[in-house]
Amino acid sequence: MSLRLTDVRALAAGIERLTIWLRRQTPTEVSSTTLTALDRLRREGPLRVSELAAREAMTQPGVTILVNRLSDAGHAERLPDPTDRRATLVRITAAGEDVLTRREAARAEVLRARLAELSDTDRTLLTAALPAIERLVATGNEESRKTD
Repeated sequence: MSLRLTDVRALAAGIERLTIWLRRQTPTEVSSTTLTALDRLRREGPLRVSELAAREAMTQPGVTILVNRLSDAGHAERLPDPTDRRATLVRITAAGEDVLTRREAARAEVLRARLAELSDTDRTLLTAALPAIERLVATGNEESRKTD
């Protein structure tokens, strides 16, 4: 099945509106850059600053500043790289995990309340789309790793 460009654009716009709406409904104590970096570290495990910079599409100096902030806040820590004594890895801490867990819980609560306002049909359609969304996101993560 071929997708029309207008359908792809509409899907991209809908996802963007959902993301922005959800972000506005659930303010957090940390920046979105912090959240995405912590999420990356949670999903992929410890990374070198250069790897984190590449995967987050940031400059290495920018990620160094971010890692310093994460470390100072107790959300991440630096570890020696077992494969290269000159390098360090950045790993999420339990406090960093807690930041993500609280954010996820807040978002789930906002969505639960909003989903309750929708029809059973709409809730069923959204739930049915979850496996495809997971595959779409997983494919994107694999592709970003291949280009590193």
